[in-house]
Formats: sequence, C-alpha cells, structure tokens
Amino acid sequence: MKPLLETPLLTLGEFRCPPEDDAWRETNTIGDRPHVVFPRTTVLIEQEGRPPVLATPAHAILYNAQQLYRRGLRTEVGDDAVFVALPPESLEPLAAAGARLVNTDNRLVASHAPADRRAYLLQHVLVRYLHVPHPDPLLAEEAAGSLVLHTLGSADVPRTRQAGRSRQAHRELAEAAKAELAADPGRSLTLEQLGRLLHTSAFHLARVFRAETGFSLHGFRRTLRVRAGLERLSSNANDLTALALELGFSSHSHFSERFRNEFGVAPSQVRDDGRIRALLEAAVRG
Repeated sequence: MKPLLETPLLTLGEFRCPPEDDAWRETNTIGDRPHVVFPRTTVLIEQEGRPPVLATPAHAILYNAQQLYRRGLRTEVGDDAVFVALPPESLEPLAAAGARLVNTDNRLVASHAPADRRAYLLQHVLVRYLHVPHPDPLLAEEAAGSLVLHTLGSADVPRTRQAGRSRQAHRELAEAAKAELAADPGRSLTLEQLGRLLHTSAFHLARVFRAETGFSLHGFRRTLRVRAGLERLSSNANDLTALALELGFSSHSHFSERFRNEFGVAPSQVRDDGRIRALLEAAVRG
C-alpha cells in the first residue's frame, strides 16, 4: 500500500498485492475506514455477508470500515488498484452532498458500483499528477473529493425485480459473463458464442447482463479494452499500433477513436506528462 495523498478529508494511494502474497490465502480486513477502490486488474472479491463480485476496471469496489473479505486470483499481475480511504465521519456530509450509496446509518449500501468514464479518467490522471514534482495539494484533494462524490452519487446500483433463486441465478450469470470477457478483452467473440459458453440463450444473456451490471456486453468489453489501453500507454509509447491490435482494435486509428469517445481526449494528450495538470483541472470541472 502506497499513500500518495493524506489529508484530514481522505487518503488516496496505490495498492498492489502480487500473486505470491499470503493475502490471497487469508481473510483480509479493509481496516477502520470505508474505502472506494478502483481496480486496474481483474480480481474476484468476496466480502463477508455479500455475494462474490468480479472486480474489473469497469466498476468501483466499496468497503465499509472493518469489512472482512477474501481475494481470488484471476491474472498473473495479482491485485493492482487505486484506493480512497475515508474517515467514517465523512460519510454523513457525503450523503448530504448527494452520495446516494450512503444510507441513513452512514454506511455504504453496496459492494460495488459502475465506474463511469469520467471517474476512471479522473483517478488515473490524479495518480499521475501526484507522481509529478510538487503537486498542488489543494487541486489534488479537490479532485479526490470530486472522484468519491461522483462515484457514490452519480452511479445507481443496478437492480432487478426478481427475488430468491431467479435473482441469484441472474447475478451468477452476469458474473460468469464478466469473467469470460475480462479473461481476454482482446478476444473476438460473438454474442452467440458467449451464450453457448455460458449455456444460455444470447437474448437472455444480453438482457440479464445489462440489468445486473449497467453495461451492454459489447460496452463492457469495449470499456475494458480502452481502460487497459489507458493504463499501458506509457509502456507502449513507441508502438500504439501494436497496443491497439493486442487490445482487439482493428487499427491505431480505431483505438484512438474509441479512446477519444471514452475519455474526450486523444491518447497522445494523456501520454504527455506535461499535460497532466491541465487534464486533471479539466476532469475536476467535469
């Protein structure tokens, strides 16, 4: 765990847990503060008392203070995420400011929520900004606060009307589809093929997945592809075509178009460290 910003309002940092760490074989506790976590990799998270959730870059994972949980390894990278830890007393003012995922008992009411394009770009740029020399703490804290409020306030938790076995079956089907798509986002896969892999009809799968996750199947895979590209821009600085093809895009221009549609900026702008502050200020204005 590496804190990058620590203030009375919040702590923001990066967390990495390699595959060989003992934490994969143990029950973990999140600690004495609620957390909002933005995964960079795919990890199975099972919070005590809640169904398991496949954590991917498409969602934020939410933890109440002292939450017990277990991790399930899904990639050779392990667990790699950005976290925001909040003092428990901050939940009440967050709810008053519009955080609908905080209830009247000042607890987070869900284990996860969709992380939309603004939230994902904001957390990425904020971490990049905190690595530059002499970041402005006021700008960074404002951006982190905006990130938390946006995630807890603008994202509705997908719900379906089914109860009991039907509700559980739908949740499990959506999680299985997430796992198939996240295992290799660059893979070319039709809706019919995905339905056969999951032993269900294509139409039923598409309907259930949207109801449970807030994404279409295609939209979820595209989101994973583009966000993987965002995280890997710096390491593929000289060969964006190879990166685009590896992620499943047909060309450099196809990747750039989807990237701009997702984040509102070109890959070259995000790759340029000299533009990070301007990007962060723009993201905060939102």
